Amino acid sequence: MAFIRAKYINGEYYFYLVESRREGKLVHQDIVRYLGKREDAERYAREKKLKMPEIKKALEKSERALDRQIARKKAALDSLRPFPKVLEDRLREELVILWTYHSTAIEGSTLSLKETATLLAEGIVVGNKPLTDYLAARGHRDAINLVFRWVEEKEDLAEADLLELHRATMKNVVDIHLGVYRPVQVYLLGSSYIPPPPEQVPQLMWEFLRKLNLNPEGHEPIKLAALTHLDFESIHPFVDGNGRVGRLLANWVLMKNGYPPIVIAKRERVRYFRMLEEAQTKLVAYRIVRFFKKKVDAALDFYLKRLTPHKSDVVPKR
Repeated sequence: MAFIRAKYINGEYYFYLVESRREGKLVHQDIVRYLGKREDAERYAREKKLKMPEIKKALEKSERALDRQIARKKAALDSLRPFPKVLEDRLREELVILWTYHSTAIEGSTLSLKETATLLAEGIVVGNKPLTDYLAARGHRDAINLVFRWVEEKEDLAEADLLELHRATMKNVVDIHLGVYRPVQVYLLGSSYIPPPPEQVPQLMWEFLRKLNLNPEGHEPIKLAALTHLDFESIHPFVDGNGRVGRLLANWVLMKNGYPPIVIAKRERVRYFRMLEEAQTKLVAYRIVRFFKKKVDAALDFYLKRLTPHKSDVVPKR
């Protein structure tokens, strides 16, 4: 008898075809084929008329464990506040470089991490890369600084703030439609999702800001940040720069609630885009929300490692 089994490994489910055979009183189960992740496994199950395993309970258990882990690390980080200014400034400088490098690289920048660091830390242009890549890095750095200022000064964001953020991010990168909603239909390369027509954007952004500022459904901060990012990318209000601006806004939500900002790495680009597309086309946001939780967990490690000599000394045990 053959059936499909799921294994939970490092935050992801992987699926295998298992054959069960009886020898006397013993039952042996052998993995005979790796089926891949859920989408591939579901396709195989349909073809072979097999049942997919029930993993809801395992999902809920792993989710609770991750939530507890994040809460412990955040409590440890909070216990260290206020951070020594020298350390905080150094940490912020490192963060700005990493955040800028990865966010612009996701959107096609060819600058290396070293080239980005030299440009932002020393103001020196090295390498022989397109001018727009250097300008994009500087613009993103300025936009991060704007978001950090908002964390200190603003409880809510207005439409004018979003337009200002777009101008800061894309200044000198684009020469039209800067700081204004798109007047044309846009399409997402490689995605089956089609953003709404331009005439719907102003009303959709009004609703977006209402949900961002009021959180009417009472989402906890990490989920609110993930859904804020998802909603923004789904509306795609600008002709260009939506990914960078959307990630900046998500981090504003996190930082306003005492969490460190997250950095989505260049190497995660394909997976990240797939999760967005899945949420946009199948209306299932679980994976992108969990992705944000894993990134927050990593961001907490980033801060704790740099603010304490031994991270294990400050993270309370269960």
